[in-house]
Amino acid sequence: MNKIRCQCCGKELPPGSLKYVVEIKTFADYDGYIDENSGDLEDGMLDLIEEMSDMDAKTLEEDVYKEMMFILCKDCRGRFIKDPFCVEKEIFEDEHTKGTVH
Repeated sequence: MNKIRCQCCGKELPPGSLKYVVEIKTFADYDGYIDENSGDLEDGMLDLIEEMSDMDAKTLEEDVYKEMMFILCKDCRGRFIKDPFCVEKEIFEDEHTKGTVH
């Protein structure tokens, strides 16, 4: 049987021990705005399609959507919750937080 370890600090997490699953989903956002002053829209779309034809399917998919899952111990989960982006400042949980996606 494989040992389960915290994916942050490497601490072994034996069966029955407290562990946390952190699931991260990132996906492309579109706000409905297209800059019409940036040139011919149709030419831009054709250029994009041509550029995409040279890329492999996995790269294209990950550019639009990526899902990751991590197992953390209690201490690492606590640090992650306080500062998920490791910028040494706590996250906002008030009116400054954007509450919707387009």
